[in-house]
Amino acid sequence: MSQTLLFNARGERIALGPELGRGGEGAVYALPRDAWHVAKVYLSAPPAEQGQKLLWMAAHAPKGVEKLAAWPREVLHEGRAGGPVRGFTMPRVNGFKPIHLLYSTASRRKEFPTADWAFLVQTALNCASVFEELHALGHLVGDVNESNLLVSPKDATVRLIDCDSFQIRAGSRVYRCEVGVPLFTPPELQGQSFAGLERTASHEGFSLAVLLFHLLFLGRHPFTGVFAGQGEMTPERAIREFRFAYGRNARALQMTPPAIHLPLATLPKELAGLFEQAFAPEASRTGRPGATAWYRALQGLARALRTCPQEPTHKYPQHLAACPWCEMLATRGVAFFTAPGNQAPAQGFTCGFPDIEPLWVEAQRLLSPKLTAPVPVAPMPALPDWLPEDLQAEVNRVRQASLAMLVGGVLATVGWWVLVLASSRVGQLILVPACTLLASASVLWWKGRRDLRLPGLMAEQQELLRQAESGLAAAQAEYERFKEELNRLGERARQLLHGLRAEYGRLQPEYEAEQRRQLQHREALQREQFLRGVLIEDQEIEGIKQGLKSNLVRWGIESAYDVLKEDVRQVPGFGAVRSARLVAWAKEVEKGFRFDPSLAVSEAERRALVSHFLHRKASLRSRLEAEVAPLRTWSQEMVKRSGELAAKVEGAQQMKMRATLGMPAAQPAMDAALKPRVWEDPRCVLGLVAAVVLGGLVGLMTRSPGRTEPMTVARPLVVQEQVEHELPAEVLPQDCMARERATTVAPVLERLSAGSRLEVVAEESGWRKVVLASGREGWTGPGCWSAP
Repeated sequence: MSQTLLFNARGERIALGPELGRGGEGAVYALPRDAWHVAKVYLSAPPAEQGQKLLWMAAHAPKGVEKLAAWPREVLHEGRAGGPVRGFTMPRVNGFKPIHLLYSTASRRKEFPTADWAFLVQTALNCASVFEELHALGHLVGDVNESNLLVSPKDATVRLIDCDSFQIRAGSRVYRCEVGVPLFTPPELQGQSFAGLERTASHEGFSLAVLLFHLLFLGRHPFTGVFAGQGEMTPERAIREFRFAYGRNARALQMTPPAIHLPLATLPKELAGLFEQAFAPEASRTGRPGATAWYRALQGLARALRTCPQEPTHKYPQHLAACPWCEMLATRGVAFFTAPGNQAPAQGFTCGFPDIEPLWVEAQRLLSPKLTAPVPVAPMPALPDWLPEDLQAEVNRVRQASLAMLVGGVLATVGWWVLVLASSRVGQLILVPACTLLASASVLWWKGRRDLRLPGLMAEQQELLRQAESGLAAAQAEYERFKEELNRLGERARQLLHGLRAEYGRLQPEYEAEQRRQLQHREALQREQFLRGVLIEDQEIEGIKQGLKSNLVRWGIESAYDVLKEDVRQVPGFGAVRSARLVAWAKEVEKGFRFDPSLAVSEAERRALVSHFLHRKASLRSRLEAEVAPLRTWSQEMVKRSGELAAKVEGAQQMKMRATLGMPAAQPAMDAALKPRVWEDPRCVLGLVAAVVLGGLVGLMTRSPGRTEPMTVARPLVVQEQVEHELPAEVLPQDCMARERATTVAPVLERLSAGSRLEVVAEESGWRKVVLASGREGWTGPGCWSAP
């Protein structure tokens, strides 16, 4: 190629300097007379259409394009100006390195020693910016891959190279990109030929999303994971089948991310949503996010980053509660980011309870909040043993009426017996006023009982008291349940805090034990350091081409140490044969290790150990702080809640006191006032009724036929003569009935026939008392003596 004469469009011969690099289609040379540009010379003459494409690109270079890409500057012709196109000159990109050296952890430590995750986010942001500006010109990168982007270790600036493979829109004509890498190719184009294919912005959106995923997730491919189904799941097959290993539907697709990975939820929702959208099955129809959308989302992420308080090299989104890099270091023992030279604090590691004592004291104080207890009410004043005068007067009236009823009932019973057994006249004299007294007293007693206010007042106040007591019991039960819940939650938090404190206390002994282990196993540590320094990408391994090496890197297997430690067979493309070759290579590398017993534990190893325990210490403190933080709010809420419940209990106590004080008098006094008199007992009433009935029965028995009539006592002659003189015997004008008393409801003693001669002994209200044939006396009504 050095013998080929190359000329630019002005006819100037272009001399080539040393070869800087070589690829499948050409080589790049330095230009001795121009240190700012290089020349790419094709190994063979490209197709005519490629030459036309280069001529158009050189003639229509966008303004400021050198800040975006190594855009063709001049076309190089073979033999003469205007001859066959054999290459082009382009800006020389100095100090930039391939982007895959940045997102691969092992190579990043070597090539980008100061790069942290914020640097990778900025690189992703710059990638989106470069793609956005290129798309605004109507062009597409087309063949997006990890080799045609370069990154500056200084400021994360990105430059595109291999611009001659871009898809260029030259007015109405499109110069297509006819090459591509399967791992960056969208599902709808997998397995297709790129010849004659015009790519769309949606196609490029998939490739850009994969590139950005590589950067943010440290070299992991979005479609590389552990497949739970049958058969080998290569990344190409996963892309075709839309098996996004980090997406929310990954489990349904039988995919899980590799064991050591950064979860998609680490990103803000907007950015995570763009990845879900870009890799969704419907994206081929609906379109994928463009470079502008990625730029805006990444810009928001870059602004929302914060620094881990325990490790300055750890940057992470501020919406996360804890540092994800510290968490992976603590759980997986993997340090993705460390200071240059693995620099940890030079003074070593110390850990003791005084470091967390203020936090611990605060936690104990918060777990024992000062609750508000119900204030005991004042002693209940004694109620009087007597009723108020107005109520007592009502009770007395009822008692008096009740006593009058008793007297009337007894007199009526006596009068009835006298009437029946002795003398109807005397009996009537007793019975009539007794019945009058009984009737009037009964009316007064009934009316007094009806109008008596004491039973209503007692029932009303007792209902209020019952409600107050029920409310007090409920309030007290609620307060007790609250205290039980408080104790249960507090005990749970105490156990968790004690566990964290105990784990914190074990850090120092564990660190000292690890130090001793380092000294005892320094040969193994030297061997590990030696094997980690042998990177797979830098070695020629039989049967392991660049594509397979890239697969290994995506699975976190980057060095000979990783090969011996990890199961290589889980990586797609590595069966038993290739895995055996790779392991054999690693073991061959291991044979080159020579232990130096004179070397103690290296400073880098010591610092790494200190960093690891510092991260664990910071993680435990963060977890302790995370547990204490909600206790502050919880303690305040418990104090507030206890105050509310205490006030509720106090209010219920006051209500009970008011209900009790509303009683007219002490309960014994009210019960005594309402207690029925002995004579109001139904048995007494029944006794009187029985006495009346018994008297009637006795009277009937004494007047029954066949019984010997009682002896009639002869009245004095003087009296008899006076009665006969006053009321002589008379002849009854018509049939009539003689009754026991002067009333039509009285029992009949005897039937009298008209013409009977009767002796009238008394007269009252038209009734005449006559002496019957039996010698007894009976009453005849006024109608008996009127003529028929």
